[in-house]
Amino acid sequence: RDVCRLGLKDKIGRVPNPLLAATQRREYPGGFGKDAKRRDRVKIPTSNAAVRPTDLPDSELLYGIAPVLAALNKGSREIYKLYYRSDNVGDVFHHKMEEILSKAREQGVQIRPISKEKLARAVANNIHQGVALKVSKTKNHMLLGLGQFKDGQYEVSTGEDVYVYESRRKYPLWVCLDRIQDQYNLGSIMRSALFFGADGIIVDYKEGCEPTPQVCKASAGAREFISCFSSQNMADLLGQAKENGWTVISTTARDAGNKPPSTPDCLAGLDSPAIVVLGNEGFGIREQIINSSSMNVHIPVRADTPEMFDSLNVGVAAALMLSAIRFAGES
Repeated sequence: RDVCRLGLKDKIGRVPNPLLAATQRREYPGGFGKDAKRRDRVKIPTSNAAVRPTDLPDSELLYGIAPVLAALNKGSREIYKLYYRSDNVGDVFHHKMEEILSKAREQGVQIRPISKEKLARAVANNIHQGVALKVSKTKNHMLLGLGQFKDGQYEVSTGEDVYVYESRRKYPLWVCLDRIQDQYNLGSIMRSALFFGADGIIVDYKEGCEPTPQVCKASAGAREFISCFSSQNMADLLGQAKENGWTVISTTARDAGNKPPSTPDCLAGLDSPAIVVLGNEGFGIREQIINSSSMNVHIPVRADTPEMFDSLNVGVAAALMLSAIRFAGES
């Protein structure tokens, strides 16, 4: 304090930091030199102490306005802590952030303001929009079968339970993803599936993408509102669904499979439950699934394009296919 008060400076004109100087001389509030009591030393938290995504078993960190708000609204996960930027300025702190904080308080969630830098490190520098939510992890249940549709309901069988579903549309609609591995594609498909009234999504157990926080962010929170299951044998699952009255629609290239493909126009007027199958970003749908499908549909090119652009991104293709489906009796 005397150094600062007297205005003393070092050789290059800086005012010495008394606390730093004391630390360098091993001076502590409890004494000086080797005999000082180190327990009296003031401890300053490390820069990453505020957010530890894995300090709770089976927890993960959702980030972004839409995923966090969706998780708070849905209420299907255990919610542990809410983190938000303590220096929110401008358009970052808007009415959605206020809504998130209000819902978190209503649910008794612990709220912790942290700096932008700490939050960025916690979410691996992904775009977080100033907010993150520590929640319990979700996992895909194993899907064993889709039952017959009757009186607006059908059964969904897993390895643990049998659930009774009510169709969101006149007939049930599901999306089956054969080896989709890009988490942003999966998130995009989840959002489209929810928007167009699908009841659930099936992913490949061995080669499919897991429902990570990145998937939830890419889906704009739709992951929280749509059922997602895994399958160890999609060909058998789809074959059983066909026996139960489901129409299996494979999205293919023009020359794929053992039957001539149709265009999405044929999807207007379906009078049965439907499963839309989409394939891997590089290899498409496995031939066994294509050949056992009820119909193959390709999205036609409308103009001359370079050969390397002979298909659409699978997320875009999913939206177009789901948009084209009109069940009989729907307006």
